Amino acid sequence: MIIGGAVESIRRLIENNYDLGKLTRIKAILGGCCNKSYAVWMSADDSTQPYFLRLYNPNAIEKEIRFEHALVNHLRANGFTLAAAVVPCKNGETLVATPPPVDHQGNQAFWALFEFLEGENRYSWTDTDLTDNEFMSAASILARLHHSAQGFRKPPGAERAQPRIMAFLPTFKRAFSTFFKQAADRRSDQLFKDNYTAICSALDDAVTFDAEFQGMMTLPIHCDYHPGNLKYRDEKGVGIFDFDWSKIDFRLFDLALGLVYFTSIWGDHDAGLRPDKFHLFLSTYNDACHRSERIAPLTKQEQGALVPMLAIANLYVLNWDLVDFYSTTAADDDAYYAFISHNIGLMHWIGKHKEMLERLISQSV
Repeated sequence: MIIGGAVESIRRLIENNYDLGKLTRIKAILGGCCNKSYAVWMSADDSTQPYFLRLYNPNAIEKEIRFEHALVNHLRANGFTLAAAVVPCKNGETLVATPPPVDHQGNQAFWALFEFLEGENRYSWTDTDLTDNEFMSAASILARLHHSAQGFRKPPGAERAQPRIMAFLPTFKRAFSTFFKQAADRRSDQLFKDNYTAICSALDDAVTFDAEFQGMMTLPIHCDYHPGNLKYRDEKGVGIFDFDWSKIDFRLFDLALGLVYFTSIWGDHDAGLRPDKFHLFLSTYNDACHRSERIAPLTKQEQGALVPMLAIANLYVLNWDLVDFYSTTAADDDAYYAFISHNIGLMHWIGKHKEMLERLISQSV
């Protein structure tokens, strides 16, 4: 439900900044973790067109939003049409700053309008029971995204604040030490405290791979590539969104994150990666790279580094779990227990199944 004041604010925002006709309908889109989203319908020349309006999180940084928009525009210019185009304002800008609306903290609010992606939101980052055709489509889309991302140049004023993964990774231990000190007696607190030593040991192991990764392919990556950030139709991915976390980093890191997200076992089963789906995703990605003119398949170096990168990708998600849990007022203990338990379980699983994963990788590339 959207209250009347919000409706009028959105109407003024769109009609003052865009030349798209008359606003005829607004609908809040639920389910986003960070930003507020709306579907808006604009009428012009006897036709009505839907658009996607995003109100960025109050903590969003302007230079990061501009990085996101520049990357999406670059992808579109290179033929990657599955990412929703950013709709330019009358003045050519892609970002609108306004006074903060009701229930929005901060001194100003950032808005952007995008094309509306058709298709179904069928999954989430914890719902990974895709069909085989959907797995293959998702893996191919990731390869196409990496293909089209080549040659990106950041414009002035566009930057990702989060450092690359191997510079970001050493900061986790300091943050986790702070969380350990403030941990209370909730289930999630106890789970974290019981595994704190093992987590720190996994982080110590992970940072030792920095030298081994040197020289690997870097390019703009999605950095949040999971089933919930794709739209589907007829067992195919037909749209990709949420480039909020995109940055320039190792191609292998993006692929490892995709494998961790898409092939994870959730539900009542012990955490792990599904070998058949892992093989399907990785082999499809690599085959798509073979067919590409601009993105090479995995090199021998990347193949040898994929298992430690899987461990790092999982620690990256665990860091998100813990940062969000310890920074959220009245966090849902049951929900976060499921997230934290999953990533801790997967941390142990990867450590115990290195040889199996290495065999899978050799069979998939």
